[in-house]
Amino acid sequence: MLRLRLDEQPAPTGKKDVEMLLGWLLDTLGLVRRRNDADTSNASKRPLHRLMRDHLLKEPMKGMDAKTLANQLGISMTALHHHLKGLQAIRLISSKSGENGWMMHHLRCGSLSSAIEILHKEAEGILSLRLAPLEQWQTGTVGREGGDQIDEIPFKIVISEPSPLNNNEDEIDAFLNDFGLRGERPGQQSGDDLTRQIFEELLVANHAISLDEAVAKWGATRPRLTRTFDRFRAAGLVERVLRHDRLTVILWDAISTQYSRRGEKWLLGKGGLGRIDEKVSRKIIKSLQDGSFDSERCAELFSKTNEDELRLALNLLGGRLPYGYRLSGESGDDVARQVKVRVEGIFGRLKRVASTLDEIQNG
Repeated sequence: MLRLRLDEQPAPTGKKDVEMLLGWLLDTLGLVRRRNDADTSNASKRPLHRLMRDHLLKEPMKGMDAKTLANQLGISMTALHHHLKGLQAIRLISSKSGENGWMMHHLRCGSLSSAIEILHKEAEGILSLRLAPLEQWQTGTVGREGGDQIDEIPFKIVISEPSPLNNNEDEIDAFLNDFGLRGERPGQQSGDDLTRQIFEELLVANHAISLDEAVAKWGATRPRLTRTFDRFRAAGLVERVLRHDRLTVILWDAISTQYSRRGEKWLLGKGGLGRIDEKVSRKIIKSLQDGSFDSERCAELFSKTNEDELRLALNLLGGRLPYGYRLSGESGDDVARQVKVRVEGIFGRLKRVASTLDEIQNG
């Protein structure tokens, strides 16, 4: 059963450096999992790296049994089995019974570039299948205007074939577990499953969800919520944006706070209200003086003011727009497309690196 972990890495700098290219490829395919084993400067010392370089790439169609490989690599049969299992899970190697009774292992299709090409096609089909339910699940629509994605984090996703559901597990549980959205060791989920609660809220939300709103709704800590949202972001399902829809509310809070602390003169000077339309600033001060300045009044007074001016005023007042999290598309189909684009980008780089390694090996 295919279970592929794609982990976006910075592009390799050595165009003809076998060690660097192979190390990058293995890291990108998620075959290096332990943190202390992820230092690419020592990539050539890894047993998996040597297995690929000295055996599978060197003689791709010469089947070798596990006993011979373990002896030549100087590792235990248990360690070798772990590496072979990882390569089989992502379809890089094929195996068949040998004359001596041992399974003989070789590079799939006789070259790394061919193996990656077939892996791409298979992963592409499975990914489309697994993302298809988003079209029915997503019922909310978050407007895209004035809320462009402000940053990205390294792409990381698990692409896995569907498997039978476990006890008390439904399609959403399988989706979250198989895409790695519950973390490395999700364990058994309880009724307060935060990841599922966030996912279900994102599916029906009509605005980006800020951390403050998430804390109030679920009672989890901000670091835990951030980690959960970031797993969705890493998979390309969710994006973080500035909450432009909260601009006048944040301005109202900042103006009211600074007025009570520093007064009218400061607001019109360093506070930045003197930089906006004089009629608007006068009405704001009057509303503050007679106690009628609330969030609705603030929105009304600023309704015709340019957003750039409002953001500058907010900055001078010492406030800032909150971040919000939303699905990466207006529909489930659009979200799926965003994820597929990120996957295509990684496979494009994988194919180029695999082709280069084949050329070096054959040259």
